[in-house]
Amino acid sequence: HTQQSMILVPMDTPGVNILRPLAVFGHEHDHAEIIFDNVRVPKENMILGPGRGFEIAQGRLGPGRIHHCMRSIGVAEMALEAMVYRAQNRHA
Repeated sequence: HTQQSMILVPMDTPGVNILRPLAVFGHEHDHAEIIFDNVRVPKENMILGPGRGFEIAQGRLGPGRIHHCMRSIGVAEMALEAMVYRAQNRHA
């Protein structure tokens, strides 16, 4: 887990090509398919130093996982409420 590093690459760097947005749970936000073609950036663009990429990624992914879980729970609660309403109000 200390073999990856994370580097900031400005979007206007030559060789950065954003192909298309990617949807998460049907919503397009800041996720995208990106091609890096012979992109060069200075070594000062490395975040926190060599081998710290996994640590940074885990720190960023944790809150995102919780956010997606909360959204899924919200959808499940709405579905349950709709089923209860239907069961209580249907006429056979």
